[in-house]
Amino acid sequence: MTRMMLIINPRSGKGLAPKERDTAERIARELGISLDVRTIERAGHGKELAAEAVGSGIDRVICAGGDGTLNSIAAGLINTKVPVGLVALGSGNGYARSLGLPLQPEAALRRAFTGTPAQMDVCFLNDIPFLGTAGIGFDARVAHRFDQSKSRGMFGYASIIIREIFGAPPMRVVVKANHETTEAHVLMLVFCNTREFGNGAEISPGSLPDDGWAELRVVRKPPILPLINAFIQIYTGKADKSRYIRNIVTRSATVWQEGTLAHLDGEPVEVGHEVQFRLEPKRIWVVR
Repeated sequence: MTRMMLIINPRSGKGLAPKERDTAERIARELGISLDVRTIERAGHGKELAAEAVGSGIDRVICAGGDGTLNSIAAGLINTKVPVGLVALGSGNGYARSLGLPLQPEAALRRAFTGTPAQMDVCFLNDIPFLGTAGIGFDARVAHRFDQSKSRGMFGYASIIIREIFGAPPMRVVVKANHETTEAHVLMLVFCNTREFGNGAEISPGSLPDDGWAELRVVRKPPILPLINAFIQIYTGKADKSRYIRNIVTRSATVWQEGTLAHLDGEPVEVGHEVQFRLEPKRIWVVR
């Protein structure tokens, strides 16, 4: 009998993620799958549970949570043959959207149980792994404010962006990649393995999670009216047309930033002024 582990983040889906347990157990019975259900209890627990699954011979791990939860679980599966399936229950769900995975929970569970695994790239920021996007500058500050906010979901995130964007100061960065040095004052610098932040905001429409390359999006801050147009371009898949975004295609980069904050798929972290980025091709199996 196939053995799988479902790892649930109880904070995801505005606290509704645990309600999907009954649906998961029903589908598992239909499919003849032995399902071990676990709940994340603390920071880093997702990685511990995934590593436990690998050690006990589990055939597949299912993540029920957002992009940050997925990164935590993926950290325990990198360089193993155990694939991860995704039931996207987060605020943005950028990785699931970028892969075209179902967003309705029951459909997502069925795909996670029965879909075909494929090898995907893994990125690292100061040796911390992530699968989708990471950033420094404005989006990192928003992630930190959102983490401290009681408001969850898309509207909570959007309200912080609206409050902060017009007064956000440009930040000086120095980027060393592909034997070239770029110095700029930016709104943000985004490291992209997938095309979007989440909720349809496509910062890097050409990014693919399995092509062996990352896109570094160097985003300057436009004046007010072009800023509004830039948001429209991001939400309509036309960010590549913006003259305020420069693209650097690479597998590694060293970045100096004035600030010290970053985010990895929306999860806030302190990284300091010196940031090391790298992409490692095909290091994890993901169910598509």
